[in-house]
Amino acid sequence: MKINTDLSIHSIVFVDNSINQIFKTINHLKTRYENTDVFVQEKLFLEFFEENSPDIIFINLDLKPNDALFILKDIKQINKEPNPYVVIYTENNDDFVQELAFNSGADFFINFHQKPLVMELFIKNILKRKVNTKIDTKKRIYIDFESYLIFNQGKPFQLPRKEFMLFELLYNNSDKYFSKVDLAKIIWADESIALKRTIDVHVYNIRQFFGKNIILSKKGIGYSLNKKLIE
Repeated sequence: MKINTDLSIHSIVFVDNSINQIFKTINHLKTRYENTDVFVQEKLFLEFFEENSPDIIFINLDLKPNDALFILKDIKQINKEPNPYVVIYTENNDDFVQELAFNSGADFFINFHQKPLVMELFIKNILKRKVNTKIDTKKRIYIDFESYLIFNQGKPFQLPRKEFMLFELLYNNSDKYFSKVDLAKIIWADESIALKRTIDVHVYNIRQFFGKNIILSKKGIGYSLNKKLIE
């Protein structure tokens, strides 16, 4: 099947009822991507989404009356194929906010939504990546080390930094078990982390994304990635 690489024809959607803050960005993007739509109401967006398949959906985290995390759940329930990239934008960069967004299914979390030229480059790179996500591999799990994305059956995920580092370490050493002390030293450079529940929480979160069997554990030995799922 021929993949169309003309990025200008792709569909981009913004969901934001505080549109003034990104007015310049929207106007600029419409000159580059003719299929750029803006919705100020969640209901109208969801009606559109049920009938259309946008490539990228940008959602203001502080959308009212419901925030972006509620819309993310609705997007996942509709379960489109192919799945759109969902980007949450806000000026709030607290770690816990980002973790909430990613755990709710966001693919990206950005704070440069008021910079038209940066947004144009960001979108261009996402669309190029979308064209290339049909990776020629039989692996269920695949890491794109350049973009820090992990693909699970072709669907991209972007994990919080420490979880990505943990997954990457296990992925690159799938024939080895790492103890909590090993992981604490390598990922956190702090052996005391092994005494806390931090590593258990990160392992739990990764399993939530990729299934409980993705990381194997042996009592008293440590953790390893399930080779059967990545070979």
